[in-house]
Amino acid sequence: MKKQLLAAMIAGTFASPTFAATTYAIEAAANDETFVINGEVFEAKLYCLGWDRGDQVIFLSGSPLGICVSAELFNITRNDTCRVWCE
Repeated sequence: MKKQLLAAMIAGTFASPTFAATTYAIEAAANDETFVINGEVFEAKLYCLGWDRGDQVIFLSGSPLGICVSAELFNITRNDTCRVWCE
């Protein structure tokens, strides 16, 4: 049983796809609610407290091109997520 479990874990490790998410810097930030990322404006649904210019983010959902209704961002610098509207 232990050998089967170990084999399944190893197979899962090698069978899992790996990818690198593209990171983007916050180019401008105002009042914890408006952000310019990748040349596009995003408006916080509530507030992204403490998020500032230079912080590195990845898009968990939505589009860095602003072609979306909303997006969820993960701030790598602050280890925090925030939901935003795409402008």
